[in-house]
Amino acid sequence: PFGFFGNPDQGNGRQKRRVQTPKKEATGSGVIISPDGYIVTNNHVVNGADELTVTLNDNREYSARIIGTDPNTDLALIKVNGKNLPTLPIGDSDNLKVGEWVLAVGNPYNLSSTVTAGIVSAKARSMGGEGSNGPQISSFIQTDAAINPGNSGGALVNAKGELVGINAMLYSQTGSYSGYGFAIPTTIMVKVVDDLKK
Repeated sequence: PFGFFGNPDQGNGRQKRRVQTPKKEATGSGVIISPDGYIVTNNHVVNGADELTVTLNDNREYSARIIGTDPNTDLALIKVNGKNLPTLPIGDSDNLKVGEWVLAVGNPYNLSSTVTAGIVSAKARSMGGEGSNGPQISSFIQTDAAINPGNSGGALVNAKGELVGINAMLYSQTGSYSGYGFAIPTTIMVKVVDDLKK
């Protein structure tokens, strides 16, 4: 008399079930590198996404598609159909000096257009490595500018307003900022973007 949830089909022993999985959403940041809509972000921001929506600071929204990803450097190149989009000039991260001021720009904790300031704490910092799930590069820019979840893929900018890195990760035992953030230098980003465009 009680049966199963979903009322199984009585005569043939089969049951009909409708399984609905909740929609998962994640946020991250990105940097527009060309007026026609190429955007750099982290691979871990777009990995596994069924659809991508890019929202600009002025609340314009675009659907985006993945052009290519490079899990080894944790970089991804995506594209929106746009024209005359605002871009950042790309600086040479090799010219950065330890102690130089930098700004981390992104959307931590869904707080749009957040900017934090700090200095370059170290260069060519190695993180990840064998057996790690993180990027396998050994030349991160270390900064004490606050980088939190949601900042991934955002810009690390020098005092001239040039892009010098793509914010990638934070080092923390709590999951929140504790003084150490890491960015992928533009010298690596430029090479990866060129490869992904081919």
